Amino acid sequence: MKIAIVGATGAVGKELQSLLSEYEGELILMDSKSTISFEGVDLAFFCVSSELAKKWIPIARDTGTLCIDSSTAFRSDPEVPLVIPEINAHALKKHNGVIASPNCTTTIMLMPLAPLHKEFQIKRIVASTYQAVSGAGAKAVTELKEQSQAILEGEETDPKVFPYVCAFNVFPHESDMLDSGYVAEEQKMHEESQKILEDSNIAVTATCVRVPVFRVHAVSINVEFMKPITKDAALSLIASMPGVTLKKNTVSIDGASQHSILCDRVRVDHSQANTLEMWVVGDQLLKGAALNMFQIAKTLGCLKETASKGVHV
Repeated sequence: MKIAIVGATGAVGKELQSLLSEYEGELILMDSKSTISFEGVDLAFFCVSSELAKKWIPIARDTGTLCIDSSTAFRSDPEVPLVIPEINAHALKKHNGVIASPNCTTTIMLMPLAPLHKEFQIKRIVASTYQAVSGAGAKAVTELKEQSQAILEGEETDPKVFPYVCAFNVFPHESDMLDSGYVAEEQKMHEESQKILEDSNIAVTATCVRVPVFRVHAVSINVEFMKPITKDAALSLIASMPGVTLKKNTVSIDGASQHSILCDRVRVDHSQANTLEMWVVGDQLLKGAALNMFQIAKTLGCLKETASKGVHV
């Protein structure tokens, strides 16, 4: 099988290369400035902006290439499955050549919540996120490094990737402000949660925040259920969820380069019935992006070969 990574030089693209390091078939690495041809390509991972995804994916699909996309381009399209394999792998049966991988914060949040929803039915989620700069790409990581060094040396620094200085600072997520007063990142968590869990009655309200961390997102979750729930029942279900690990005293750095989502501080909300609180940490470049895409391909049976041959374009 011939596989391409479109956007191979970006942060997510590099993680995909690492995950595919033992792939024995032909692997084509394309950056966003490549002259791109999908002739003969069986599977393409798209790690590019939504604008470029909208441009290239229809072309790739028309040549018979299966497309797995990490951008927002097709997530809301009712004809395109939005998939976290541990949660809704059955949705892959309905793909028409394009599969969307969810927003990183949505994926990290839903991993421990999905088994609870099956048993107790989620009514409402209130989420506060603490998002690493790497969620904005490799240039954002460089910006945090350079700004940190400049500030420590007493020098002035101007933001380029973000609207604010990210070093030693915390600010609301920089995605587009909507008429509702929410930013796009917050709205994604609402809409994508409903689609993935296949329940349009779930209400999600989020406040998304950037923190001066290189890698790993954290989410504080308050979740209300339709049915009574106990802490012990919740812990048992979360522990049984593939890809989730219960871990005490979890801090952001614990999740770096980990395939598993880490869940801690599960407790009953004493202020409201049928409600739990929890703290969730996950590597947004892995399970939040590259690993989830890799798992989608693996679930579809596309990754049977095992040692790498890299062909750069």
